[in-house]
Amino acid sequence: MSQRIFERLKVLDFTNNVAGPGAGALLADYGAEVIKIERPIFGDDTRRWRSSVIESFSWYTWLNRGKKSVTISLTDPEGLAIIERMVADADVILQAFRPGVMQRFSLDYESVSKVNPSVVYCSISAFGQTGPKATKPGYDQMAQAYTGLTDMTGEPDGPPTRVSISIIDHSTGINAFGSICAALYHREKTGEGQHIDTSLVGCAFSMNDRFEEVAEGAASGISIKATRTGRFSSYPGAGTYKGKGNQYCEIAANNEKLWGLLCQAMERPDLITDPRSDSELSRMKNAPLLHNIIEDWVASFDDINVALEKLDKFGVPSIKVKSVGDLVTDEYLLARGAITDIPAPTSMQARGVKTIRARGPWHVLSKTPLQMRKAPDLGEHNVEVLAQYGLSVEEIGKLQEKWNKSK
Repeated sequence: MSQRIFERLKVLDFTNNVAGPGAGALLADYGAEVIKIERPIFGDDTRRWRSSVIESFSWYTWLNRGKKSVTISLTDPEGLAIIERMVADADVILQAFRPGVMQRFSLDYESVSKVNPSVVYCSISAFGQTGPKATKPGYDQMAQAYTGLTDMTGEPDGPPTRVSISIIDHSTGINAFGSICAALYHREKTGEGQHIDTSLVGCAFSMNDRFEEVAEGAASGISIKATRTGRFSSYPGAGTYKGKGNQYCEIAANNEKLWGLLCQAMERPDLITDPRSDSELSRMKNAPLLHNIIEDWVASFDDINVALEKLDKFGVPSIKVKSVGDLVTDEYLLARGAITDIPAPTSMQARGVKTIRARGPWHVLSKTPLQMRKAPDLGEHNVEVLAQYGLSVEEIGKLQEKWNKSK
């Protein structure tokens, strides 16, 4: 394999849960040496996030793929002294403590940059490093709630509903990764490091594409409510339509041309010239009627795939709604390499589990492809890493013994 982009880049990862570990995992995929600093005994919280069905399953393995794990107690002066040596030669530092925590350890950006001015230091928190809510703890669902996303999700006559996956955590991790790449490019040109302030709420708010409309209305004295549309958008031809046997499909006829093609596919050319549907505005005014016409057409087929074949023939964007279970053997995802087998952590391999089927690389680079490597066991790399900072095997063992007893 050709040299990977971030080979020889050293990253210290102090993060926990999803967003920060996700950013670190991407850096590892691109070849960086990512050293994850974990609490003795407990480690990252996700090591204990288990499946109710599969006892051996852990979310940790995907979120921390390709990293090295080192257990160090930040509350012990000896542990803190080791960390101070480690930050001095780090290229990137990732941390996700609440604002003020790293400052108490003199590990905040201002302190670290004095000894390592070229460091790229990324802080991830719920509400950011500044502002009246900076010290408030928070998680994905809180960011969805605060930024209007929960309020806009669900059925029109139902309650606000959070998206069921940790979409804000993952998007924040990807945003943090992108910001780190930009900062590293700046450092390449100038030699300067810098601080990156990334927040769950900031990333969630950036995805609220109804804000500008509502804000413009408010400036004009018009009250606009970004309502929950449920399965159907405000634009007929764009929505989730139910067929027979509880089958669903997504149709995205999002413009005038596609509306015409959808009408032809349904053998309803009259809807192209009907005053109730001959323009975008008229269709929006008659949305319930038109959505029902489309859904009745979809439901007229015993197999929803037949309807989808007709839509494909006319060039109407559409797809069948799949379950997560459907994806495990999905031919398209397998062909793209979007599903891959990652080597299992060492302890799992000792129990006979050699690989873990997982989401594979979603960035496809022709010259420097990503490589997803195994996640570490807790403290697996204590000796390998700490020996580089002047500790003997005996000293490392004694420190670990002390930290394990103090918990």
